[in-house]
Amino acid sequence: MKFLKLIRSFKEGWTSFMRNSWLSVATIIVLALSLYVIGSTVFIGMVSRELIENVEKNVSISVYFKPEISEARIKEIEEELKKNPSVSSTEYISRDEALEKFKRDNEGDEIIKEALEEIGENPLFAAISVHSKSQSDYESLASHLESSFSSEINSVNYGKNKEVIGKLDRIISTVEKTGAILGMVFIVIAILITFNTIRISLFTRKDDFEVMRLVGASNLYIKFPPIFEGVLYGLFSSLIAIVFIGITAYAGMSLIGGKEIIAKENILSFYVSNLWIIGGIVILSGLFVGLISSAIAISRYLKA
Repeated sequence: MKFLKLIRSFKEGWTSFMRNSWLSVATIIVLALSLYVIGSTVFIGMVSRELIENVEKNVSISVYFKPEISEARIKEIEEELKKNPSVSSTEYISRDEALEKFKRDNEGDEIIKEALEEIGENPLFAAISVHSKSQSDYESLASHLESSFSSEINSVNYGKNKEVIGKLDRIISTVEKTGAILGMVFIVIAILITFNTIRISLFTRKDDFEVMRLVGASNLYIKFPPIFEGVLYGLFSSLIAIVFIGITAYAGMSLIGGKEIIAKENILSFYVSNLWIIGGIVILSGLFVGLISSAIAISRYLKA
């Protein structure tokens, strides 16, 4: 019997949802936009964190040695570094190897080719690429290298890597905070819009509620249809927002560099693999807005 009442309440909520078609569409658009902002912020945050982690994994300290330092001495320093408990691996790059790599990377650039011919000798330095076991060890390791081998080292490039990662982190943090603020603003607007829509629906059915009370319907039975109506607004808006976040994630990559940053296929794959997190947040937010809006409307227009 209770199940039948629940089904009947759902049908009444659906009927009310469909009755005000244009108003329902407007409400869903506003709510979907709000959920889109929230979901996009979550997605951007997840992609950004993943990007930073990948960048950090590829970070290394490149130690460049002065031209007069012999290869044998550089090898000795490399062996010393391998004994350091903070170091996971090292790679020695000779001056000739560095020059060959530089030529390959700039193949076809006539200006660089002419500049190298003009110089007449190898202008690059021998180097050791050092990988740490932990990201937190890089700074202390760079300081150790600069202090212990200062007379033999030309430069250590970790400071630039650290600065880039720090800037990335600050930008991402700003985007997340801005998105969260915008999301909250849109959620408040969506609650007001949804509340007004349900309020109008309740007002048009006010006489029906009076009749239901006269025939002995419980308060809970009367309240269920508007609750289901609010849930429907939240659910449909959530599904629309999820689809458009996916479309934006795929199409938006061409606007920020395409395959030079992340391939479209990879970003779409990342979205699909994390859909249960992003979609879950969006759907829960939509249901929350729908339920809150229904609760406010019910408390305002139906006596408890």
